[in-house]
Amino acid sequence: MLEGNGGLSKSKRKLKIVYIRSVANALGTGTINPFIGPYAVKELGASSSDMGWLQSMSNLSNNVMQVFWGRLSDRLGKRIPFIVLGGLIVAILWLPILFVKTASQLVVLISLQALLGSMAVPAWTALIGDMVPSSHLGRINAIINLWASVGSISATMFSGAIMSVIGGSVRNQIIIPIAVATACGLLSSFAMFYVRVEKPSKNRGEVKKNFVKDLFDVVKVAKHSPDFIRYCMCSAVFNFFMSIAWPLFAITQVKVLKASMLEIALFSVVQGIFTIIFIRWAGRLADTVGRKPLLILVRFSYVSVPLAYAFSPNIYVLIAIGTFWGTVAAFEQASVTTYLLDVSPEMHKGSFIAFYNLLIGTVTFFGSLIGGYLSDLTVSIYGLVLGLQIVYIVSAVGRFIGAATFFRLRETLKDRKPLKSQSIPFS
Repeated sequence: MLEGNGGLSKSKRKLKIVYIRSVANALGTGTINPFIGPYAVKELGASSSDMGWLQSMSNLSNNVMQVFWGRLSDRLGKRIPFIVLGGLIVAILWLPILFVKTASQLVVLISLQALLGSMAVPAWTALIGDMVPSSHLGRINAIINLWASVGSISATMFSGAIMSVIGGSVRNQIIIPIAVATACGLLSSFAMFYVRVEKPSKNRGEVKKNFVKDLFDVVKVAKHSPDFIRYCMCSAVFNFFMSIAWPLFAITQVKVLKASMLEIALFSVVQGIFTIIFIRWAGRLADTVGRKPLLILVRFSYVSVPLAYAFSPNIYVLIAIGTFWGTVAAFEQASVTTYLLDVSPEMHKGSFIAFYNLLIGTVTFFGSLIGGYLSDLTVSIYGLVLGLQIVYIVSAVGRFIGAATFFRLRETLKDRKPLKSQSIPFS
């Protein structure tokens, strides 16, 4: 794959830029993302159904256009323009959050940001697949996510501390975090101009002619990839039940556990630290033990999340349990994308990744909506705490059922031939 010391050095430089982009992007999202839900609940008075719409529209909007962008990226043989433009759009659209007045307006804004920014997602994942040998995907994904986690937890702790010092309304508290998120998003996009790994596609002139047909061809090609189809089905079941609990998290943190912004930041940071501690080890396991055992471990471990939210007496118990979830997240980052890349055909990685994300976005759209409205119903009948607990238990039972489906997956690691260690500059 690489020739001589020049090739090794050049490849290392490209990966360093990828790491820089990961850190800068994580700094931006980590600065503001953990606080969007609490902002909606505290400042805008969002209900469970409002949070359901916020979560579901964000999921759907982020994924609905990825088939389009992924297929176009494959056809043009280009990744960088999609990553750059998508990152710029996300960065700029942080700013209007300061001016929204209702939860509905926030839903529209976050949906628009996710819809337009989604062009970067399949291109970014496919770029990693283009640059890294399959036998080293687990550990390289782990390293990339390691640096992203460092950036994210640093930014979240910074935001929590700043917001605690500023005080006052949540709207006033998030001014500096939003400014930082915008600046970091712009930096992460501009950094990608220094990556050159692409070759012009021979089919570039045929894009307009064949594009609509190609969208339908994604489904046709997927039919000949049984491992991919099986992975999609297992993930869809699990993510549907997982997403039922998502709209409730911010409500539990703010209304039940009475957590401050600094405590919410600490909750995210603790998980991030443990992800960092274990992520490189998780990456090595993904490339030695296999992807499937890690996937099964991750899915069954996440059954504990809604149960902990349902019965934790205070935010500090959640923070303590978060050390376990942070460890699980390391195994998730090392295995989920790696397995997806393994079961995606070489010439269709971008479109297969987009198809997968569209599927997950669709099922989590309905899962989050159902969770939000079901919570409104149960809370109105049984009160806030018991009403939330009922929905959390529904999510936990469904997650357990979904996790069990992952036993049906085939291990893909044994199909990958390891490359000679002296030819790999990535470890």
